[in-house]
Amino acid sequence: MSQLTFLGSCREIGRSGFFVEQNDESVLIDYGVMFTEPPSFPDMIHTDGLQAVALTHAHLDHSGGIPRILRESEASLFCTPATRDLSVLLLRDMFNISRGPLPFTRKDIALVRRQCQATAYEETVPLGHHFEMTLFNAGHIPGSAMVSVRVNGKRILFTGDFNATESQLNPGARINLPKHDIVVTESTYARRTNPKREDIEEALMDTVIETLERGGTVLIPAFAVGRSQEIMCILERRGLPYKYPIYLDGMARSVNDVLVRHPEYLQSPQAFQRAVSRTHIIQDNRERSNAVKSGGVIISPAGMLKGGASHLYFKMVHDNPKNSIVLVSFQIPDTPGAELLATHKVTAGGRLFDVKADVRQHHLSSHSDSRGMLDMLLKIPGEPVFYTVHGESESCDALAERLEKRKREAHVAEINESIEI
Repeated sequence: MSQLTFLGSCREIGRSGFFVEQNDESVLIDYGVMFTEPPSFPDMIHTDGLQAVALTHAHLDHSGGIPRILRESEASLFCTPATRDLSVLLLRDMFNISRGPLPFTRKDIALVRRQCQATAYEETVPLGHHFEMTLFNAGHIPGSAMVSVRVNGKRILFTGDFNATESQLNPGARINLPKHDIVVTESTYARRTNPKREDIEEALMDTVIETLERGGTVLIPAFAVGRSQEIMCILERRGLPYKYPIYLDGMARSVNDVLVRHPEYLQSPQAFQRAVSRTHIIQDNRERSNAVKSGGVIISPAGMLKGGASHLYFKMVHDNPKNSIVLVSFQIPDTPGAELLATHKVTAGGRLFDVKADVRQHHLSSHSDSRGMLDMLLKIPGEPVFYTVHGESESCDALAERLEKRKREAHVAEINESIEI
């Protein structure tokens, strides 16, 4: 008998994990963290007979607990080379800034590289006696993958986070997928419809040019992995005049180095290299002060103004109405970014900042919206049974209901629920 257990990411975004068992063998897909205090992880699995750990992508809600598993098992980690290198980067950063105990040591993070069997898209890998695994491009961030597992004559697709819409940085997810019997799908934006990508990019550029032409500086707080590089590519592709400098700070600098080493996961390696070449890398506080005075564009993590170098820049630009603070991602409630959008004020370090700079949001989503999600899922041949995960409870319900309206069997997965395959 084979079974699938939903370890996490059920009616929530965080601590993703899925466990597939067949007789005395098993495969784990993702094992992420949720940033509660202390950080929380899926329940620990039994690692006897574990044949492989497959990782959809590097974001910590999918990768954050992987060292815990690898320290308890000699199983190989399967993911793309870009995911391997980005995961090591993010795991080290998480370890450095964690406010609670973690179930692994800094040395254990090295196992991600040591036990990894880097896997290309479309490559089918046999695992033990009962499993086969194939990775398909997910279009979410460079190197992200959907994981397809064959077991007991059935094929299960774990979408991870996916985006069928191509961007300046990423090719879109593969949409002509093979037949599957079960699909475990994210539902992040099941209740959201995004504007056209072209329109968002145009509006972003308008804000940037308006600010620079009035003598201001543009601060773009952005996630280090994916979003910062996307902004760089948009500014280059849409021809930001060279008289306006572009600056990059924080972990995004190291992410650039990783992506330059893995150009095969980029929409246009040449365009990305041009964007990197014209970007000034910030190294210290003196350079940060000079960048603010220069009248250019500063791209800096964190994307929700919650720590990171963007916090330092915020304090330098917030009180000048010529400047702009441009948010380019969803702002989780109760973060400084969400507070800024709602009130034009930010509480930081026990101090309330009244923001005079122009505040804009141009949301460059790395997930498919409700239309794109449904369109891609309905094209999967075989009339699979769907299980919705990785979304707020209402989003998981909404996607399951929309699939059922299209005559597809769909369920909302519950934490630690097991189903027979």
